[in-house]
Amino acid sequence: MKPPILQRLPLGRSAFSAIRQDDCLYVDKTEHAYNLITQGYRYFLSRPRRFGKSLLVSTLQEILEANKPLFKDLWIEKSDYQWHKHGVITLDFSAIMVTNVEILRNRLCELLQNNANRYQLGVTLHATQPDSALEELVLAFHAKFGYVAVLVDGYDSPILRHLGVPEQVNEIRDIIRTFFATIKSLDVSINFVFITGVSSFSKAGLFSGMNNLKTITLDKQYATICGYTEQEIDYYFASYIQTWANKQNVAYDSLRSQIKNWYNGYQFATEAMRVYNPYSVMSALDIQEFENFWFATGTPTFLVKELEKKYRGLELKMFNLKDLATTKNDLGVAEIGETPLATLMFQTGYLTITGFDQERNLYLLGYPNHEVSTATQKRLLGLYTRMQTNEIGKFAADLFYALNQKDIPEIVKLIKSIFVRVAYQEHIKEEGFYHGLLQVLLGAAGINATSELSTSHGRIDMVIELPKLMYAIELKFNKTAQKALKQIEERKYYEALTHHNKPIVLLGLNFHRKPKDFDVTYASLDLQDKT
Repeated sequence: MKPPILQRLPLGRSAFSAIRQDDCLYVDKTEHAYNLITQGYRYFLSRPRRFGKSLLVSTLQEILEANKPLFKDLWIEKSDYQWHKHGVITLDFSAIMVTNVEILRNRLCELLQNNANRYQLGVTLHATQPDSALEELVLAFHAKFGYVAVLVDGYDSPILRHLGVPEQVNEIRDIIRTFFATIKSLDVSINFVFITGVSSFSKAGLFSGMNNLKTITLDKQYATICGYTEQEIDYYFASYIQTWANKQNVAYDSLRSQIKNWYNGYQFATEAMRVYNPYSVMSALDIQEFENFWFATGTPTFLVKELEKKYRGLELKMFNLKDLATTKNDLGVAEIGETPLATLMFQTGYLTITGFDQERNLYLLGYPNHEVSTATQKRLLGLYTRMQTNEIGKFAADLFYALNQKDIPEIVKLIKSIFVRVAYQEHIKEEGFYHGLLQVLLGAAGINATSELSTSHGRIDMVIELPKLMYAIELKFNKTAQKALKQIEERKYYEALTHHNKPIVLLGLNFHRKPKDFDVTYASLDLQDKT
């Protein structure tokens, strides 16, 4: 039996017309596009990098330019959409390599002139003042088409590239703010506005002149406008998954479950469907292997710098993400130079919504999936211990092996070898610090570890689940390992794990920290030996 002929995956491609003309796979998001265009608002959408924002902008452009043949067999072709031809101004701010404000002004004017040339308007726009050039172009488009749209992709890129230079970033902000104010002043001539970015610098006044801008970042109606839902994965990618499963000689359902664990989990509104990172899932299907694709290509430099600068000052919430909670306002809005790291990590895709605390009216945040969790915790571990990537990889392999072999002395030796690399002044003399850093350490190693698992007898500090083995771990600080082990036994924490039908090891760990003295002691019990 011949394998199915699969459409090419549009990896690295964001031009809707090219994807359709080259018969690449396209996950139909045109119903969302229809709703945006016909509901009469001006929109702002924030999503992480590599999440399909540019493809969405390109799709909107082709619809607004009335290129109906490109939409054959898609949702919008069968709808009641009127296909009014717009003059569409498209601006990709991420393509502007800014080293000073004059370059930003000149490049914006060049991009606006390119839009005029694309429609063969035969007009020469103002070459150095983007607000004047924009006004000239909008009026020319309105005279020719009667309908005008403005699509801005990656509006915040020039700002994010210069976050470490406050004076320059403020000058860049002022130019962009004036530009958007010009859009507002031309409201009577513009029918549709759509702006995307990674962060929402609303407090910085960038959108202050656009009081009719509707932010849909946390809008449930548009929670799946970028990224792929479970239903879309099953509908569009089943043949790709089956081909991969056949190659690996594994069951389809087993592989499908792994794909979900690795790449699903992003949630952009309470009670909204979770979505897959499109770049990661397509990359995995393309090479038929599980890898960390998004972190290597989607991690913005500015966030790495923020992690390096602020991670030591974070409260324990960075390590105990179950406790990380924030308001909707703080989640959706950033402030230049003063944004909480949790907000930046949400907007850049490191964290996602995992729940909502109705009593406190707070969003709960956590890692979206295995890919992001492992990569982020490797980054944190490297920052905290000054370990190189290759060192973390070897440590992960050694720890995984020792855990599977029940080699408790080696496990503790490896854990201690990491903790001693943390500078003395960075240790926080609380059990939670060591608990959190151990969680990061295990996460970086790709080990399935759950903190504070609630049972009918209390909460287990940590549970490690391996393919053929379970660990129930209790942690103490400046006490004794024997006391930790006794607590597990007396409260029978292990009973909550018996349904896994795997051997269980009980492990008590004590972190001892005194001036110029650090040690990790242990006490353990293999329940198989006990029986």
